[in-house]
Amino acid sequence: MRSLLIVCLLVNLGPAWSASDASAVSANPGTSSGLTPAPDPANATTAASTLNALAKTVKANPAASALVAALQKVEQNKAPPAPKGLIGLISDSLDVIQSNMLQVAKPQKYWQEQFARAADELSTILSRQEGETPLTVLLHFIEMMALFGFVAITFRYVGKRVRQHFKMEQALSIDPSVKEVLIYILRHIVPLVLALLVEIAVVITLPPSLGRALATLLLYTMIGASVFRAFCAIIFSLSSSGHRNVAIHIMYRRAWKLLYLIGFAGWFGDAINNPKLYFIIGGALSSLGATAANLLAAILCGVFALRFRRPVAHLIRNRSLEVRGSHRARMETLEIVASLWHYPILLLAGGVSLSTVFGPASSGEALNHALSSVALLVSMFFIGTLLHRIGRGKKPTSLRRQSPYILRLKAAIFSLLQIVMWIGFLELLTRVWDHSLLNFANTTQVGHLILAAIGKIALTLTVAWLAWIVLDTAIQEAITPSRSGRYGRNPTTRMRTILPLLRNAALLIILTATVITTLANLGLNVTPLLASAGVVGLAIGFGSQSLVKDVITGIFILIEDSMSVGDWVDVGNGHIGTVEHMSIRTVRLRDGNGSVHSVPFSQILAVKNDSREYAYAALKLHVTLESSIEDALKLMRETGAEMIEDARLSRLLLAPIDIYGLNGFDLHGAILTGAFRTRPQTQAEVVRAFNLRIKAKVDAAPNITFANEWANFPAPAVPHEDIDSAEQSTG
Repeated sequence: MRSLLIVCLLVNLGPAWSASDASAVSANPGTSSGLTPAPDPANATTAASTLNALAKTVKANPAASALVAALQKVEQNKAPPAPKGLIGLISDSLDVIQSNMLQVAKPQKYWQEQFARAADELSTILSRQEGETPLTVLLHFIEMMALFGFVAITFRYVGKRVRQHFKMEQALSIDPSVKEVLIYILRHIVPLVLALLVEIAVVITLPPSLGRALATLLLYTMIGASVFRAFCAIIFSLSSSGHRNVAIHIMYRRAWKLLYLIGFAGWFGDAINNPKLYFIIGGALSSLGATAANLLAAILCGVFALRFRRPVAHLIRNRSLEVRGSHRARMETLEIVASLWHYPILLLAGGVSLSTVFGPASSGEALNHALSSVALLVSMFFIGTLLHRIGRGKKPTSLRRQSPYILRLKAAIFSLLQIVMWIGFLELLTRVWDHSLLNFANTTQVGHLILAAIGKIALTLTVAWLAWIVLDTAIQEAITPSRSGRYGRNPTTRMRTILPLLRNAALLIILTATVITTLANLGLNVTPLLASAGVVGLAIGFGSQSLVKDVITGIFILIEDSMSVGDWVDVGNGHIGTVEHMSIRTVRLRDGNGSVHSVPFSQILAVKNDSREYAYAALKLHVTLESSIEDALKLMRETGAEMIEDARLSRLLLAPIDIYGLNGFDLHGAILTGAFRTRPQTQAEVVRAFNLRIKAKVDAAPNITFANEWANFPAPAVPHEDIDSAEQSTG
């Protein structure tokens, strides 16, 4: 249809087209031969005038205009293609994958070519006779090894003399300090690295040689494996403690050789893939050796994950008793990580190995990236463990304790450093895989906005965290001071009651401010949210008047200090007991039977508190009327004097016994009373001690008898004559 439209236009244009384009064709002869001419302003002007003439011709010709309109209508009424759906999309994706796989060489053909090229390069090396015979290669190899050995032994001897002079420990102890770790690094790693640097410097100054290259390659690999194993030893020693010694012992005894082999294979693959060795060994041979070494390292990593999944899980999940008791969420997270840690390593090792064997030629880069990621992860664990050891520090040897503010701020700073370290790890990890988070944030508008928002949120969270640490430490020190003497004082019961409520209120305020600030940094308008929160709060206040009454009453009770935690109170309606907890709305009491009473503040009409300043222990002695009152009062005074002199009871008594005297009579005898002024909530103990002593004294006194309702029972015997005379007189 489009061709028909073009034919109609050409027929109707007639002389206008030929007249306008004749000069253009003659001026550009290259176009007729199929060549593309260079852009010319004159040609552009001619083309524009030609299009204008064409448009005018179409508009002037009614037949052509009608034909164009009809064709446009048919094009618009044309039905769109039916959607393929999910199955169609999957089919198209498989077609694309299949077409891409057809463009890649088959694995078998690729590896045949690689082995053939490597064999050619190896035969070239073996048959090369350009002034470098096998004996020359061997001599160059031996001289480089001897040079390295001499330098390494020299550095070791110097280190030994320095260690003996300063009396340093030779072995790495369990849970070492930072100083011991640095000494271990200087002793085991620095001499080898320095000797290798000397050997490399000598090799660079000499002419290229196969023997020297092989010696440098072997030394580089061995030193790299030793460094890797030394770092693992430091990590094990820093992670060692009482609850991890079994796992550490297993790792030391069984994983040592495997770790050395992993380090050897990884460093060998990195060393042989150096472009400077291509001229000596050959590119194909170097690439094949690097791929084989890296593949072996990946397989050994998988073997390590399978063999030592339980000891490593033991190291991950086991924490001190304090951490297990106070950080439940953290322990649950560690349990999950400990049970699943080996699966990512197995997937990474297996996936990269399979892609290397059966994938295209570029899969070797993925293997290098995977091993670099593992090495980077080990380095991060080493740095993190070292930071944790520095932050924990040594146990104080003196009795003087550090300020709790310094301890908590120090722990917070090291936690922030660990967070920054892991953020840097993510950036380095993305760079290993040929990407960069910082480049994405700096080169794109979306990344710039995301980076700015994350930075503001991180600053907000850091400030809120530090503010909470300062406030919480101040409140905790006021409730339970960690230092005694002139630097600390015992808190009052009022402080122990009000300060936890203030702590909860401060936490709520900090969380609210942090959430609002975070939402604002995310670009949300928080003004409607605040207005809605105010309306909702007002509605809740009207709907829960009893709750508001409880809160207001509780505030006044706390301000007036009518009761505190630990007081024995009676708040009416049968609620009597010791105050265990006070919230902003209720008070929790535990009575003498162990029952718990939760009483809202609005139901408290009066508070009877038996735990303020002092109390009185009421004493009572009930004797018969025939007993000597003076002797009984004397016994009470003697008993009170003995209790004052008692070492245990004297801490409970605030004043000597106060004898009130003969307080009254009843049907059974006389009542003698007195009292002790005691400390709060010790009345019962004082009364029991008094009763025990007065009982022994009354039993020993001949003229004092306890009065009771059976004192005159049975009645004295009456003669029979008196009974008969009484009956006769009655009759």
